Amino acid sequence: MSEFGTAGTDRLETINYPRMREYRLSRTREMMKKHGIGTIVTWDGWDMRYIAGVYATIPCRWYEGQFVVLPVNGDPYVYAQTSFSAYKMREEMPWLNDKIFAPPGSTKMNFTLDGIANIIDAIESVVRDHGLQNEPVGLDGCTSEFLLGEALAARGLKAVDAKQCMFDARMIKNKDEVECCRMACTIADAAFQAIKEAIKPGVKECELLGIGMERLYALGCDETQEFVVASGPRTNPLHIDYTDRMVRPGDLVVIDINGASWQGYKSCYYRTFVCGKASEKQKENHRKCRDMMYAGMSYIKAGNLCADSYKGFPDSPAYWGYDNWADVSPYMLIHGLGISLHERPWLYKSSDLDSLDLRYEEGMVLAIENWVGDRGGTDGVRLEENVVVTKDGYDLLTKYPVDELIECEF
Repeated sequence: MSEFGTAGTDRLETINYPRMREYRLSRTREMMKKHGIGTIVTWDGWDMRYIAGVYATIPCRWYEGQFVVLPVNGDPYVYAQTSFSAYKMREEMPWLNDKIFAPPGSTKMNFTLDGIANIIDAIESVVRDHGLQNEPVGLDGCTSEFLLGEALAARGLKAVDAKQCMFDARMIKNKDEVECCRMACTIADAAFQAIKEAIKPGVKECELLGIGMERLYALGCDETQEFVVASGPRTNPLHIDYTDRMVRPGDLVVIDINGASWQGYKSCYYRTFVCGKASEKQKENHRKCRDMMYAGMSYIKAGNLCADSYKGFPDSPAYWGYDNWADVSPYMLIHGLGISLHERPWLYKSSDLDSLDLRYEEGMVLAIENWVGDRGGTDGVRLEENVVVTKDGYDLLTKYPVDELIECEF
């Protein structure tokens, strides 16, 4: 599939949404079988979208009242309220075959078995209707997992954790998902340009955030997280937030457009700018950071061990002036990217989890991010690229210039 615009057409294939939904559903079922799970119940907004194509809006996620139940041998059952009418949602989402219902209650706001009885009734009904009562029920994205497990056990059902199952499902993207990631990065390119043009003495970090977010939403993002805007001394050590600090001449400005979402798929994308002319030291740190990042990326190819990328990174935390990898774990890392901001594989030197034995596979979308700065210094450079793994290497999704430190003259 070639690059395309955000609108569908009658003469060019763009995103094939039915194909994407069917792929995601089949991936979920495949991983459920691999993990021995008969039914998955997810309150996770990203996994609800992945399984059923339903969008749980950000304000409605925290109380954990909306969820999806997926029997391995049946359709998803959706308990959600993007509209206040489940019947209207059935018209709008025909692929769910009328299996959309009003949410029966909140898990986070109920603290007793009686309080969640309606939720357990809904889950149990699906499980027994599909003859899966002897198979584990996987719970995902719920803070009341212990209480739910106890309630399911009282009904003769076994509860297990399903987080890894869903991370495994989302790890490999089909071509439609990849193009959604590409579009998120394309929109982020434009936001970087708007931010670059606004970097002048006196502009506030929060103003740059607003300028970037305005561009993201204007170009079609369906949501975005408040991204990183760190300037001057807040770039070393790097602060991954924003304030009302005013940028001064000579300041580095580190921007991470993380969580810009198009059709649910995210960018995670750092660039570093300088207000005015860069010093030689700032340029040197930028070169070091860029070279480190691309050295790690050089090992990205289907079939290679994910951990091979460490060969391109510093082999000791002493590179940054520390003795412990935990102190520098954010300074060189690779993580999966997709419908959530962080997916498998995860490669953090201080916490490799289970990714060291993983091999790169075609269809993985990755974010590679690095930081360079002297301990105790006042400047730090952060860079990040997003790629999709291919048979012969990778396809670069992030295109905003990175070869040289970006100077913003005024």
